[in-house]
Amino acid sequence: MEFILYAYVLMVNHVHLLIETPSISISKIMQRINLTYTQYFNKKYGKVGHLFQGRYKAFLCDRDEYLLSLIRYIHLNPVRANLVKEPRDYPWSSHRDYLTGKEDLVDTKRALRFFSERVSQARRQYEDFVNEALGEGKNKSLYQGLRQQILGGDEFIKEVEKKTATPDRPIRKPSLQEILKAVKEVTGISVDEIASRGRNKEVVLAREVLVGVWREYGHKLVDLQPTINRDLSVLSRFSKESERGHVRKTVEKVVRDLDACLQA
Repeated sequence: MEFILYAYVLMVNHVHLLIETPSISISKIMQRINLTYTQYFNKKYGKVGHLFQGRYKAFLCDRDEYLLSLIRYIHLNPVRANLVKEPRDYPWSSHRDYLTGKEDLVDTKRALRFFSERVSQARRQYEDFVNEALGEGKNKSLYQGLRQQILGGDEFIKEVEKKTATPDRPIRKPSLQEILKAVKEVTGISVDEIASRGRNKEVVLAREVLVGVWREYGHKLVDLQPTINRDLSVLSRFSKESERGHVRKTVEKVVRDLDACLQA
């Protein structure tokens, strides 16, 4: 068994997959999926070249704690996107597999056992579980985990770090407040000064360092706008400056301090 597929949904311009990888890396799985599907698509429609744009994004999660929530999240994507009113109406997801017992691609048994050992009762309870979330909007706890690229409790994160993290870079990303605190400790400039219209060189340096650290951990510039109170074009310029000379050295200092705190 190379991997287990628990859920999927094919959207207009992206796809969500919930996969367990007992014996093979996710990169190899995605490489194989991309290659075989591209070959199939190009042959069927007479196309050539790449099909997918950009690299996939992978998030690690605690299966036992979040399996059902993630399955529901994936199957409700078409509803949140206003493509259908109910998830059972969307043909390009594994939701129907859970309702009908179809087992071509998806392993539904493990998740359904959380509801009942009786299959018919488990399917009904599963559908009720999914429908309960109709109209609730986005699950903020899931989105917080996804932004950190790992979804699980502190013990789960520590266990993962022991097995996979490099010595100098923990898995968990620091929060905005942690980054702001670290920038202030190194530069002496507070968040209020960074967001102000001050132009002295110390404040400008702190802005550039903040943006550099923010990008270093993979965050999007648009998510920093409410804090730093600048247009994206300005933040982009700060990002470029953060790669140069003294600014870069200061960014590296802040990152080292943050990594040390996260590993403590």
